Amino acid sequence: MATSVVELQQLSNQETIHMRLQAPGRATSPPKPFKKGKIKLDPLRALEPARKKLTTVEAQRVMAVLEDTRKRIELVSYLPFIIDDLDRFSVMFGSDLLELFRTHKATQESYNELRASLGDLLDRKERADSPAGSQRRGSAASVRSNASVTSVDDKIDSSTRHLQLVEKQLRHSVKNILRSLATNPGAARAIQELKVERPQHVSTMMQALSELRDIIMEKLLTTPVEEQEKKQYLTQVTHQERQNAVLIEQLEGELNVALEDKDAEVKKKNDVIRRLQADLHQIEKFSDEHIKRTKSEAEKQESADQKNSEGKQAKLQQEVSTLRTQLQNLISEHKESEQNLRGKKFKLETEVENWIQRYDTDMGDRQSQFEEMDTRYTEEKKQLHELEERFTTLETEYKQIQEERRIAREKREAAEREMQMMIKGATTIQAFWRSYKVRKALKSKKKGKGKGKKGKK
Repeated sequence: MATSVVELQQLSNQETIHMRLQAPGRATSPPKPFKKGKIKLDPLRALEPARKKLTTVEAQRVMAVLEDTRKRIELVSYLPFIIDDLDRFSVMFGSDLLELFRTHKATQESYNELRASLGDLLDRKERADSPAGSQRRGSAASVRSNASVTSVDDKIDSSTRHLQLVEKQLRHSVKNILRSLATNPGAARAIQELKVERPQHVSTMMQALSELRDIIMEKLLTTPVEEQEKKQYLTQVTHQERQNAVLIEQLEGELNVALEDKDAEVKKKNDVIRRLQADLHQIEKFSDEHIKRTKSEAEKQESADQKNSEGKQAKLQQEVSTLRTQLQNLISEHKESEQNLRGKKFKLETEVENWIQRYDTDMGDRQSQFEEMDTRYTEEKKQLHELEERFTTLETEYKQIQEERRIAREKREAAEREMQMMIKGATTIQAFWRSYKVRKALKSKKKGKGKGKKGKK
């Protein structure tokens, strides 16, 4: 795997070969010369490749091989966890893949045993070859120790050969497992979805492979022209940084000068502040004297005001005494008027009580009269109700009789009208009949007269 990584690194350093596939039966045209133009780089994406996808088949193959290698290493990193818990994956893997895992487990156990025994043999050899061990052995024991050392060397050689063979078997077992997982994507996906904590060196290796993939991807996406432009851009950035460093030194010098000027200005202002503080101290002294004078004048004014207030208090006390005498006189006068008013009030209260008693007696009499009238009213109302019921019955009967009379009268009037019409009609018919007879008689008379005249002639 290390050789493949080195080869990938060499391929990334080589120039990218652009290939164009031709359709059969189509004439080829000569390639156009490459025009060298200045490509403007975005400062934010200056170090990113312009292309986002691989266009050449070789680059795609390189990335496919690298991605396949990373996935296989990830699957191999889960093998210890799967071997420790094979019963959990027995249904998912199937019999063939499960047998491969069991074979790998047995091979790994034998590998660990051989490695442990080889380590013990190497420790024994180191103890035998150490100077302290050779001093403890005597002349007679040296021969036996040499023989034992020879046997240990033979055992080490045989263990090393066995270990190499088992290591080779272990590699073949891993390859067989990976081939079987390639034909069983469901099992591979289940292994990748395992949530177990892998050792630190495995996580570091996977992270390094991911970083290597990103680096190779960036190398494959970057064209030689872009690489040259990146170098130019980095050169420009370095040159600009140097210019900025020179400018920073100049600005620092100017800053130091400005700081010195500022310190001098601050010193001047401190001197001004000291003078102002001295003036302020003098002003405070003057203000203290002014306060003392003002306080003495205020005390004098206070004593004068106190004397004036004492005179005013004496006058006010005299006025208070006179007002108190007036108050006593008014109280005595008001007592007399109060007694008179109380007498009037008593008289009015007695009159009101008398009127209330009269009102109560009068209202009692009126209440009794009202009750008598109420009883009479209820009786009369009851009689009225009975009479109204009777009147209602009689009224219905009366209305019924009147209705019958009206109907009989209407029938009679209709019969009379019909009789009059019949009489009138009969009279008219008789009149017509009489007139008809008269006319007929007159006609017959005229005919008789005419016949008589003819006979005379």
